[in-house]
Amino acid sequence: MGTIVGLALNRPGAAGRRPREVGAATRYLEARVPDWADGTPFSRIADSIEFPVYAIALGLLGNVVLTRLAVREALAGGFRTEFFIKTGLMLLGASVNLKVLVTAAGPAIVQALLLISIVFGFTWWLGGRVGLDAKLRALLASAVSICGVSAAIAAAVKTTRTR
Repeated sequence: MGTIVGLALNRPGAAGRRPREVGAATRYLEARVPDWADGTPFSRIADSIEFPVYAIALGLLGNVVLTRLAVREALAGGFRTEFFIKTGLMLLGASVNLKVLVTAAGPAIVQALLLISIVFGFTWWLGGRVGLDAKLRALLASAVSICGVSAAIAAAVKTTRTR
């Protein structure tokens, strides 16, 4: 970890350009932690922990170190969070087996349509009961039924600010 922080401190924006070092550290932990945990109460679950957990732990540790050294803000331009989230979602989608998708698609589509319709209808009705105008009701019903409560709260906050 010290090497990663050192590399990040030497060049502005370098933190976002060093995925190999973080990946190597993650794989190292994935291979070694089960050996280190052997004979401890932690050994039962150490074998089942996969690399994303170690990547999250390293990310949190790196954030703490950079914050304590008061250089996190200076390096913020090098962090490409949105890129990695989009890449991860794309890779996750690419890993879906086509046979599973075809087999599960019919019932899943019916379930999704029913759930979205019911939640939309209930939210529309509830919005009318509390006296919201039609535009805000439509916005909130769409946000809750498709994206969830977090999106609805964000949409409601932005809407009330613009009014």
